[in-house]
Amino acid sequence: MVSALGFNGTSYHQLDDKGRVRIPSKFLQQAGADKEGDDKYVVTLIFMAGSQGCISVYPPEALAARLERMRAVPEQSAADVIAKRKIRASMEEVTTDKQGRVVLPPTLKKSAKINRDLVSIGMDDHFEIWAKEVYEMGDGDVSYESAFKQVGFF
Repeated sequence: MVSALGFNGTSYHQLDDKGRVRIPSKFLQQAGADKEGDDKYVVTLIFMAGSQGCISVYPPEALAARLERMRAVPEQSAADVIAKRKIRASMEEVTTDKQGRVVLPPTLKKSAKINRDLVSIGMDDHFEIWAKEVYEMGDGDVSYESAFKQVGFF
């Protein structure tokens, strides 16, 4: 269960030689991984294509709420069906190993242009995994002041 504060923060990391990514422990704990025992970092997550070129990662219960909203959208045109199909086709259920690692689904890794260096960003009910160079190109020009104003934080 995601904590009341949700997923927050930034982690810089890399794919290992086997193409695995270690999910940051703070995100594993926020996603409901146990804090004790041999399997303390084992958790099931849903990886899917995200907006703006990232991989979005959801705990199943957080994604369920979004899927309910999507189900409520009537399929009034072929475009509606295609959009739902595109989203659903990108979803992969993944379970971490005992060290909190997963192999990134190959199609998602390719679509996110991930080679080695990664950035994971907390985004409330989910977190995003970015190729470091893609992430740094996209958000670099946004100041904290303009971000706060954009979302009505203050």
